[in-house]
Amino acid sequence: MVLFPDAFSIWVSLILLACYYIFSLLSLRLLGPKVPLVGVTSLLESRIIANWHFFKDGKSVVNSGYAKFKSHAYRLARNDADIIILPVEHVDEIRALPANIANPTLAHAHNLLGQHTQMDIILRSDLHFRMIQSKLTPSLGSLTESMQDELNYGISKHFPACQDEWVVIKPYHLLLHLVSRISARIFVGLPLCRDDQWLEASVQFTENIVFLRLLPTWLHGVIKYLLPSIWRASAYIRTAKKLLVPEILRRRKAWDSAIFEHAEGGSLRQQNLLSWMIECANEDEADPAHLAHLEIVISLASIHTTQMNVVHVLYDLAAHPNFVEPLRNEIETIAREDGGWHKASYSKLRKLDSFLKESQRFNPPSVLSYHRVMQQSHVLRDGTRLPKGSHIAMAVNAIQNDPAVTSSPDTFDPFRYARLRDVVGEGHMHQFATTEPKHLNFGHGKFACPGRFFASLEIKTILVKLIMNYDFRLLPGSSRPANLSAHEFIFPNPDGRLQVKARSKESLAPF
Repeated sequence: MVLFPDAFSIWVSLILLACYYIFSLLSLRLLGPKVPLVGVTSLLESRIIANWHFFKDGKSVVNSGYAKFKSHAYRLARNDADIIILPVEHVDEIRALPANIANPTLAHAHNLLGQHTQMDIILRSDLHFRMIQSKLTPSLGSLTESMQDELNYGISKHFPACQDEWVVIKPYHLLLHLVSRISARIFVGLPLCRDDQWLEASVQFTENIVFLRLLPTWLHGVIKYLLPSIWRASAYIRTAKKLLVPEILRRRKAWDSAIFEHAEGGSLRQQNLLSWMIECANEDEADPAHLAHLEIVISLASIHTTQMNVVHVLYDLAAHPNFVEPLRNEIETIAREDGGWHKASYSKLRKLDSFLKESQRFNPPSVLSYHRVMQQSHVLRDGTRLPKGSHIAMAVNAIQNDPAVTSSPDTFDPFRYARLRDVVGEGHMHQFATTEPKHLNFGHGKFACPGRFFASLEIKTILVKLIMNYDFRLLPGSSRPANLSAHEFIFPNPDGRLQVKARSKESLAPF
């Protein structure tokens, strides 16, 4: 029995590795798009090393490219693709390209490693996109009370008793519970939104698997079967189908037989995303298993991004406590003027909205956005050629932090956007959920994130309650928990801790 490889096997393995490294090195420089390459510090660095640099500090790689090539295209190397970073001057030109030329959905599926994570279902149907645009967003006014009710229920279930003393919490995990409950209330409705199996599936399915991006793409198909996170993702999809398929069939049967059950609002057809998807799905989209799969995918686009936004804001409030009172005064003033609290009250929270936007500027979900995969070759007005199959994006955070776009970008000024809205004619601009050519975290144009208005309302609902009912502070001698990063993504520290204490035994929030 041979326990160790012989010398010949070792040499063959070394030669194969050397050949692969040389191929990786040459392909990086000779086969990529004909624009400058950033993120490589030596002629001897291969794609594997360049990808490692990007994994460890993607923000620095992108920002260094922006500093050198602000007005020109450049590229950075990932193991799965070269990403062509375009200057902001091309925003409107890219915006005007139809999906059959520059496809944003294909880019999202690519970024999510869709063929290995089962996220590529978004390529088969845009039902979720249509329903968020045409049903969810127009219905936010009637959904506000349900969101507030579920938040109150979530706080009663998960928030610690802290009426008389400071209690240490981990906001990342606490907020994940609250956001998942509110999102479930709007996505699937009562009583399913309080089912522990659904809540676990909707949260855990979104576990990050950026590890795959560290490996060559030809290994993905094999390595994925060795990753517990992939196994769990498949299990959670099966759980979602087990829970949702019977519910979908039940709702269809009830509607078809006109059995009127009391749902939210007293209507047979509950106002939630699942019901709208059932109602509006075309023949190719109506399979219950397909609808269940889409529902769990929507969790990826909602729960974790919303939760991370709220966590960042809490960290920033604890690090800058002098801004808490102005926010409380704004909430109290609006509640008094409105004679209570309504959906329209949230749109009047200019200071809070500005705080969200400034917090996101310092803590973006990604340093890249405005992604497209080119379905056809295209030449931009300045002569830049975008080959068929190439992946393009924009350095959204570098653009927003350019002094030409944001004055004193290194200064955390949470009410800067509220002041900008005071300028005549700009009252509806500079908002957290609005998109502008130089503020692209949510994209821009018809392919902008359709759920950004729901996310904004959900975040504000949570923050109004927490700001009014609790005090938060950093632990003695500590600073704001540092962000974590992987590739282009930025995450709040999941192990970050704050102290919390209730301001009163009675709720001070307006709902």
